[in-house]
Amino acid sequence: MKYFLLFVVLAFPAMADVNEGSKLCLAKYGYTQENFDTFDWGKAAACASKLRLQKSAVDLAEMRDFLKHNPRYRVPGQSNNKCWGKPREMPFESVTASASSDGSWYVGVNYKDKLPAGCYENGPWDNRDAKK
Repeated sequence: MKYFLLFVVLAFPAMADVNEGSKLCLAKYGYTQENFDTFDWGKAAACASKLRLQKSAVDLAEMRDFLKHNPRYRVPGQSNNKCWGKPREMPFESVTASASSDGSWYVGVNYKDKLPAGCYENGPWDNRDAKK
């Protein structure tokens, strides 16, 4: 039961915009309970549809702007990857390998003394705020 109530509480704010838009369109075309049978519902429906499309276009533009500045959210599982699109930092400077006459190999790795922190570990989740 508590999950159903949570769903109902979360669903109503989203529906409020649609209901307000429908009420505006009904008022625009003069709907009253007395003219229910003769009211032109097509005009009110077209008006409400136009309002929903405008809201959808605004939401889509906002999402496109967000994804333009935060491309890591386009790829599943990369939203927490703060190093997305940045060059990788390797922990070593060079690797050497040589073969001896008896067939054995010598491989050596020279590690760096320090690794830079980089990648904006404490950066914002939305890069649009960082550029202001």
